[in-house]
Amino acid sequence: MTRVTALLVVSATFFACAKPDAAPEHSSPAHVENPVHEGDLTLVRLDPAAVTRLGIETVLVQEGPVSATLEASAEVIAVPGSAVLISAPLAGQIRELTEGVPGTSVEAGEVLARLTPLAPAARDTKAIANREVESAKADLIAAELRLERAEKLAEGRAGSQRAVEEATAGRNTAAAALRAAQARSRTTRATPLLSDVTMTVRAPAAGVLRSVTVASGQSVASGAPLFEIVDVDALWIRAQFYAGDLTSVASATVAEVAGLGATSARRSVEPVPGPPTATPAANTVDRYYKLAANETAFALGERVIVSVPAEAEASVRSIPASAIFHDANGTTWVYVCESETAFRRAPVDVARTVEGVAVLGRGPAAGSCVVSVGAAELFGTEFEPGH
Repeated sequence: MTRVTALLVVSATFFACAKPDAAPEHSSPAHVENPVHEGDLTLVRLDPAAVTRLGIETVLVQEGPVSATLEASAEVIAVPGSAVLISAPLAGQIRELTEGVPGTSVEAGEVLARLTPLAPAARDTKAIANREVESAKADLIAAELRLERAEKLAEGRAGSQRAVEEATAGRNTAAAALRAAQARSRTTRATPLLSDVTMTVRAPAAGVLRSVTVASGQSVASGAPLFEIVDVDALWIRAQFYAGDLTSVASATVAEVAGLGATSARRSVEPVPGPPTATPAANTVDRYYKLAANETAFALGERVIVSVPAEAEASVRSIPASAIFHDANGTTWVYVCESETAFRRAPVDVARTVEGVAVLGRGPAAGSCVVSVGAAELFGTEFEPGH
């Protein structure tokens, strides 16, 4: 072996035995201490006497179709077109206002107010009125002189009786014009902008006064709203449904309406065609239902809840709503049976609740045993008071 060959062998052996530099270690950005997996949640064991004392009852998780019911916030409204807004026919002053207050029933043709119209405003109203009085006085003096001459001519047989009659009529006309001018002058001095006539405002239809927007002695412009009368014998329900649920709500479905109270009456209502209204900001579309005639369980403007049947889902998991309980953070839980006296807490997601049945989006498998009565007592056993 030559010297060069020996050097190459030694070099190859050295590089073959040399180790590459180790990669730098990176620290984890998060560190979880004492992690607890769902399968390791607390297991509550009771003796048979405690199970009986707490009244623990269990059921199996069911799987199958569940009838769906959609609920929507709604409002009792008047039938569109049944509310009558009474406006001032012309500018004037309310001289007499009836004692009717909002909520008072009125009959068709009933007098609601009397309106004195405003006279046209001239630049020199009082001067014009004085000129009319003086002019009428002058005309009356001239008519009386003509009548006096006609009577003298008739006495001397130089004039006719017809001329006397015409002069008498002219004198009477002038006297009437003077009285009218004097009355106008008095009105102008007392109320320069009011006429001497009064209009009667009557109820065009029977109903209930919903609003009174004027007071006695108030001046109003032409077209100003005075009263609003609404017919409360027939009322509608305007329900606001989430736009994404409309595909599962049949337009001809009979719905149920109930008040917000726990003991409120429930009534069946039929859908009716209504104006196409919606609230884009809330993603809701309105649907209308008709209350029975003379329904007294609900008041105009009352907030109610409308429930309508929707298409049933083919297969979902469900348990009684009493099996669900919430912790302080709002998380929903159930207790799964490990045995007749052992129960393990498990998280669930509730898709919706229909007539006391909770439809699960996530939770125990179908056929699993869960506690239906006594879940809150088990939770209190797991976490002692004060913790």
